Amino acid sequence: MPQRGSFEFTTDKTWDDTAEVAADAVRDVLVVGDIHGTKTHLTDAITHAADLGAQAIVQVGDFWLADRHWSRFSPLQAEYMQTACDSPLPIIVIDGNHEIWPALGRYALTAAARDAMVARRPLHLGGSLWWAWRGSVWRWNRHAFGALGGAVSPDKRLPEVRHYRWPEEALTEDDIERLIANTEAEFDGRLDVLFTHDAPAQVTGLKSGMTGIPIDVLREAERGRRLLAAAVDRTQPELLLHGHWHQANAERISDRTEVIGLAEDGRRDSTALLRTQPGLVVSYV
Repeated sequence: MPQRGSFEFTTDKTWDDTAEVAADAVRDVLVVGDIHGTKTHLTDAITHAADLGAQAIVQVGDFWLADRHWSRFSPLQAEYMQTACDSPLPIIVIDGNHEIWPALGRYALTAAARDAMVARRPLHLGGSLWWAWRGSVWRWNRHAFGALGGAVSPDKRLPEVRHYRWPEEALTEDDIERLIANTEAEFDGRLDVLFTHDAPAQVTGLKSGMTGIPIDVLREAERGRRLLAAAVDRTQPELLLHGHWHQANAERISDRTEVIGLAEDGRRDSTALLRTQPGLVVSYV
């Protein structure tokens, strides 16, 4: 184990050559809402997944991915990241707005990252930890999965949080086009399950608990949700699971697509079990 405070992203394997995440290895998935870098919530999720007999964990953003180069990095954050890498189950993270984007950006420029992106697969971050970057796709138990992280932080102008908000947090048109292209190349244009951080614009049952958000930030956030809506229209997932709003919510937004929102930080309905056989079934657990 590296020294406290020295965690670094590393890779020694690829998705398609790793037995634990193979298409025939994963049947049941514990999907986890925002946990914001809290080790207790992470260890609880790992234990919960094992107790339920899941073969993998998918976390839908605001995991707080960070490496040792982050200027405000702490030893506790290194312990948290090492706990994820030491998990007995693979953990696949969808990036949210609360990630340390300079760390992810550096890693995305490495040869290993470029190879993973060409292969359209999630990127290994070390040990049991994977990053399902925006547009990555894969198959589990005959079902087509995709990832599309990113969101605008409604509080990004506040002085106390401004130091870890970056432009890369927002979803872009390029992200949408990448997901669509990869889905067309791998799955003839249709996904069965899409993991996102934010909720698409078709979802109407969510209520923000924040007030006083500047109008330009609200417009930027809404633009991201409209981009997500376009991605849903194009890829037609049967299920979409997301976080970001910190509340449970289940809505059918079309004849094809049901959306499941997850609460945060280990609270009730912050986890859901996704079963892939005989068909796709999801329930809060």
